[in-house]
Amino acid sequence: MTEMNQTTDNQHRIDIEKLGVLNYLGELGVSGVESRLGKLAGKQTAVRSDVVKSGYVDESSVEMAFPAEKRLGVQVSLNGVPHGCMLVLFPPVSAKRAVRMMLEDTNEDVTNVSNDMMVSSIVELGGIVANGFLDALADTFDQHIATWPPVTQNNELDHIIEQAITDETDQGLYLESTFHITSHGIEVELYMFPENGIFVEILNRIDVETIAGVERR
Repeated sequence: MTEMNQTTDNQHRIDIEKLGVLNYLGELGVSGVESRLGKLAGKQTAVRSDVVKSGYVDESSVEMAFPAEKRLGVQVSLNGVPHGCMLVLFPPVSAKRAVRMMLEDTNEDVTNVSNDMMVSSIVELGGIVANGFLDALADTFDQHIATWPPVTQNNELDHIIEQAITDETDQGLYLESTFHITSHGIEVELYMFPENGIFVEILNRIDVETIAGVERR
Protein backbone atom coordinates (compact mmCIF):
# COMPACT_ATOMS: atom_id res chain seq x y z
CA MET A 1 0.00 0.00 0.00
CA THR A 2 1.33 3.41 -1.00
CA GLU A 3 1.52 5.83 1.89
CA MET A 4 1.87 9.59 2.14
CA ASN A 5 3.49 11.43 5.00
CA GLN A 6 0.71 13.80 6.10
CA THR A 7 2.70 15.25 8.99
CA THR A 8 6.31 16.20 9.38
CA ASP A 9 6.90 13.19 11.61
CA ASN A 10 7.88 10.13 9.59
CA GLN A 11 6.07 7.92 12.09
CA HIS A 12 2.73 9.58 11.27
CA ARG A 13 1.74 8.11 7.92
CA ILE A 14 -1.74 7.88 6.47
CA ASP A 15 -2.63 5.29 3.83
CA ILE A 16 -3.16 7.37 0.68
CA GLU A 17 -6.66 5.96 0.16
CA LYS A 18 -7.59 7.25 3.62
CA LEU A 19 -6.91 10.89 2.74
CA GLY A 20 -10.36 11.08 1.14
CA VAL A 21 -11.88 9.78 4.37
CA LEU A 22 -11.01 13.10 6.00
CA ASN A 23 -13.41 14.85 3.61
CA TYR A 24 -16.11 12.30 4.39
CA LEU A 25 -15.59 12.95 8.10
CA GLY A 26 -15.89 16.69 7.56
CA GLU A 27 -19.18 16.31 5.69
CA LEU A 28 -20.52 13.89 8.29
CA GLY A 29 -19.55 16.31 11.03
CA VAL A 30 -21.52 19.13 9.37
CA SER A 31 -24.56 16.85 9.16
CA GLY A 32 -24.20 16.31 12.90
CA VAL A 33 -24.17 20.09 13.40
CA GLU A 34 -27.34 20.44 11.38
CA SER A 35 -29.00 17.75 13.47
CA ARG A 36 -28.05 19.50 16.73
CA LEU A 37 -29.16 22.92 15.50
CA GLY A 38 -32.48 21.45 14.40
CA LYS A 39 -33.21 20.61 18.04
CA LEU A 40 -32.99 24.24 19.18
CA ALA A 41 -36.44 25.21 20.39
CA GLY A 42 -38.09 27.91 18.32
CA LYS A 43 -35.30 28.13 15.74
CA GLN A 44 -35.81 26.97 12.18
CA THR A 45 -32.29 26.36 10.86
CA ALA A 46 -30.77 25.19 7.59
CA VAL A 47 -27.09 24.36 7.07
CA ARG A 48 -25.05 24.31 3.85
CA SER A 49 -21.55 22.87 3.77
CA ASP A 50 -19.17 25.07 1.75
CA VAL A 51 -15.59 23.83 2.23
CA VAL A 52 -14.13 20.67 3.74
CA LYS A 53 -10.39 20.19 3.66
CA SER A 54 -7.49 18.85 5.66
CA GLY A 55 -3.89 19.87 6.06
CA TYR A 56 -0.92 20.23 8.35
CA VAL A 57 0.38 23.43 9.90
CA ASP A 58 3.10 24.30 12.39
CA GLU A 59 4.31 27.52 13.98
CA SER A 60 6.45 28.37 10.95
CA SER A 61 3.58 28.05 8.46
CA VAL A 62 0.57 29.43 10.35
CA GLU A 63 0.82 32.93 8.87
CA MET A 64 1.01 31.52 5.34
CA ALA A 65 -1.93 29.16 5.83
CA PHE A 66 -4.37 31.40 7.74
CA PRO A 67 -5.19 35.10 7.30
CA ALA A 68 -4.79 37.75 9.99
CA GLU A 69 -8.54 38.35 10.11
CA LYS A 70 -10.64 38.87 13.23
CA ARG A 71 -12.60 35.88 14.52
CA LEU A 72 -14.81 35.33 17.55
CA GLY A 73 -15.83 31.97 18.90
CA VAL A 74 -14.76 29.17 21.19
CA GLN A 75 -12.10 26.54 21.68
CA VAL A 76 -13.33 23.16 22.89
CA SER A 77 -10.68 20.79 24.22
CA LEU A 78 -11.26 17.06 23.81
CA ASN A 79 -11.23 15.14 27.08
CA GLY A 80 -10.02 11.82 25.69
CA VAL A 81 -9.43 10.17 22.31
CA PRO A 82 -8.62 11.64 19.82
CA HIS A 83 -7.47 14.41 22.22
CA GLY A 84 -6.51 17.83 20.89
CA CYS A 85 -9.14 20.54 20.42
CA MET A 86 -11.77 22.06 18.19
CA LEU A 87 -12.22 25.70 17.22
CA VAL A 88 -15.64 27.07 16.28
CA LEU A 89 -15.14 30.58 14.89
CA PHE A 90 -17.26 33.32 13.38
CA PRO A 91 -16.32 36.42 11.36
CA PRO A 92 -17.53 39.53 13.25
CA VAL A 93 -20.69 40.05 11.15
CA SER A 94 -21.65 36.39 11.56
CA ALA A 95 -20.96 36.56 15.29
CA LYS A 96 -23.53 39.37 15.60
CA ARG A 97 -26.05 37.34 13.60
CA ALA A 98 -25.33 34.32 15.78
CA VAL A 99 -26.24 36.33 18.87
CA ARG A 100 -29.49 37.39 17.22
CA MET A 101 -30.30 33.78 16.38
CA MET A 102 -29.66 32.58 19.90
CA LEU A 103 -31.79 35.37 21.42
CA GLU A 104 -34.60 35.51 18.88
CA ASP A 105 -37.04 33.55 21.04
CA THR A 106 -36.41 35.74 24.11
CA ASN A 107 -37.66 39.19 25.06
CA GLU A 108 -34.17 40.65 24.82
CA ASP A 109 -33.52 43.64 22.56
CA VAL A 110 -30.76 42.13 20.41
CA THR A 111 -29.57 45.60 19.39
CA ASN A 112 -28.76 46.50 22.98
CA VAL A 113 -27.65 43.34 24.79
CA SER A 114 -24.81 43.31 27.29
CA ASN A 115 -21.36 42.09 26.38
CA ASP A 116 -21.76 39.21 28.84
CA MET A 117 -24.94 38.08 27.11
CA MET A 118 -23.28 38.29 23.70
CA VAL A 119 -20.37 36.18 24.91
CA SER A 120 -22.75 33.69 26.55
CA SER A 121 -24.69 33.32 23.28
CA ILE A 122 -21.52 32.72 21.25
CA VAL A 123 -20.26 30.19 23.81
CA GLU A 124 -23.59 28.35 23.78
CA LEU A 125 -23.76 28.17 19.99
CA GLY A 126 -20.08 27.24 19.71
CA GLY A 127 -20.60 24.37 22.13
CA ILE A 128 -23.64 23.15 20.20
CA VAL A 129 -21.74 23.22 16.90
CA ALA A 130 -18.66 21.47 18.33
CA ASN A 131 -20.62 18.72 20.03
CA GLY A 132 -22.88 18.18 17.02
CA PHE A 133 -19.80 17.72 14.84
CA LEU A 134 -18.18 15.37 17.36
CA ASP A 135 -21.37 13.33 17.77
CA ALA A 136 -21.25 12.42 14.09
CA LEU A 137 -17.58 11.47 14.29
CA ALA A 138 -18.14 9.49 17.49
CA ASP A 139 -20.80 7.42 15.71
CA THR A 140 -18.33 6.72 12.91
CA PHE A 141 -15.50 5.83 15.30
CA ASP A 142 -17.96 3.91 17.53
CA GLN A 143 -16.48 5.74 20.49
CA HIS A 144 -17.73 8.52 22.78
CA ILE A 145 -15.76 11.78 22.45
CA ALA A 146 -15.85 13.79 25.67
CA THR A 147 -15.17 17.53 25.83
CA TRP A 148 -14.22 20.21 28.30
CA PRO A 149 -16.37 23.38 28.53
CA PRO A 150 -15.86 25.92 25.70
CA VAL A 151 -13.33 28.72 26.17
CA THR A 152 -13.92 32.01 24.37
CA GLN A 153 -11.69 33.18 21.54
CA ASN A 154 -11.44 36.76 20.27
CA ASN A 155 -8.39 37.37 18.12
CA GLU A 156 -7.00 37.20 14.60
CA LEU A 157 -7.38 33.78 13.02
CA ASP A 158 -3.67 33.05 12.62
CA HIS A 159 -3.04 33.86 16.30
CA ILE A 160 -5.91 31.61 17.41
CA ILE A 161 -4.57 28.73 15.31
CA GLU A 162 -1.01 29.25 16.51
CA GLN A 163 -2.12 29.19 20.15
CA ALA A 164 -4.14 26.01 19.57
CA ILE A 165 -1.23 24.06 18.12
CA THR A 166 1.31 25.27 20.67
CA ASP A 167 -0.85 24.52 23.71
CA GLU A 168 -0.27 20.80 23.23
CA THR A 169 2.43 18.63 21.69
CA ASP A 170 1.91 16.43 18.62
CA GLN A 171 -0.68 18.67 16.96
CA GLY A 172 -0.77 20.30 13.55
CA LEU A 173 -2.86 17.91 11.47
CA TYR A 174 -6.26 19.54 11.04
CA LEU A 175 -9.69 19.02 9.53
CA GLU A 176 -11.46 22.21 8.44
CA SER A 177 -15.17 22.56 7.70
CA THR A 178 -16.63 25.88 6.63
CA PHE A 179 -20.40 26.05 6.43
CA HIS A 180 -23.32 28.48 6.52
CA ILE A 181 -26.38 28.49 8.71
CA THR A 182 -28.27 29.75 5.68
CA SER A 183 -31.52 30.44 7.52
CA HIS A 184 -29.73 33.17 9.51
CA GLY A 185 -26.85 34.19 7.21
CA ILE A 186 -24.18 32.91 9.60
CA GLU A 187 -20.76 31.74 8.37
CA VAL A 188 -19.08 29.21 10.65
CA GLU A 189 -15.47 28.01 10.48
CA LEU A 190 -14.70 24.80 12.35
CA TYR A 191 -11.19 23.44 12.84
CA MET A 192 -10.40 20.13 14.49
CA PHE A 193 -6.82 19.68 15.72
CA PRO A 194 -6.53 16.09 17.03
CA GLU A 195 -3.43 14.54 18.51
CA ASN A 196 -1.57 13.53 15.36
CA GLY A 197 -0.44 10.02 16.27
CA ILE A 198 -3.79 8.91 17.68
CA PHE A 199 -5.83 10.37 14.83
CA VAL A 200 -3.61 8.84 12.16
CA GLU A 201 -4.01 5.48 13.89
CA ILE A 202 -7.80 5.90 13.91
CA LEU A 203 -7.86 6.85 10.22
CA ASN A 204 -5.77 3.87 9.24
CA ARG A 205 -8.19 1.56 11.06
CA ILE A 206 -11.30 2.97 9.37
CA ASP A 207 -12.89 0.91 6.62
CA VAL A 208 -13.18 3.16 3.55
CA GLU A 209 -16.21 1.35 2.11
CA THR A 210 -18.09 1.66 5.39
CA ILE A 211 -17.49 5.42 5.56
CA ALA A 212 -18.47 5.90 1.92
CA GLY A 213 -21.67 3.94 2.58
CA VAL A 214 -22.56 6.21 5.47
CA GLU A 215 -21.94 9.29 3.32
CA ARG A 216 -24.25 8.03 0.55
CA ARG A 217 -27.19 7.47 2.90
